[in-house]
Amino acid sequence: AFNGCYSLCSVVIPDSVTSIEDGAFSGCSSLTDIVIPNSVTSIGESAFRGCSSLSNLVIPDGVTCIEDSAFEGCSSLSSLVIPDSVTRIGDSAFLGCSSLSSLIIPNGVNRFGERTFEGCKSLTSIVIPDGVTCIGKGAFVQCKSLTDIVIPDSVASIGGGAFYDCS
Repeated sequence: AFNGCYSLCSVVIPDSVTSIEDGAFSGCSSLTDIVIPNSVTSIGESAFRGCSSLSNLVIPDGVTCIEDSAFEGCSSLSSLVIPDSVTRIGDSAFLGCSSLSSLIIPNGVNRFGERTFEGCKSLTSIVIPDGVTCIGKGAFVQCKSLTDIVIPDSVASIGGGAFYDCS
């Protein structure tokens, strides 16, 4: 819908929208603010990929799925609360969110995809909630500021290189 609208700065999505589809705002590099209504239940693949100026974002309750690469390259995003309604976070969903320092993951999430938080260089600590059974391959690669991590007993599988280059 707005893919590649480089000058778009702010968006208010109406309550009639229930899904932000694949690539909807991809490449909107000037987008800083977006208001997503509670009516939205899914955020599609690459929906906000490359929105490098996006800094103000609230994912509303009701969103159940954050698809692959949804927020990849949102390098200005510094904090994020993922609502309890989310059960799936896709591959590379937050890859390259280099300013992301604060992150709360809800208890409903049971799996992180591959490379989910790769390159989140400012992320200092993370608590993986009970119920997560799998941490995907390369999930936290290059999270160079990561000093504290809590992995619950429910995790049965940690993919190769999950914490590679976490100095």
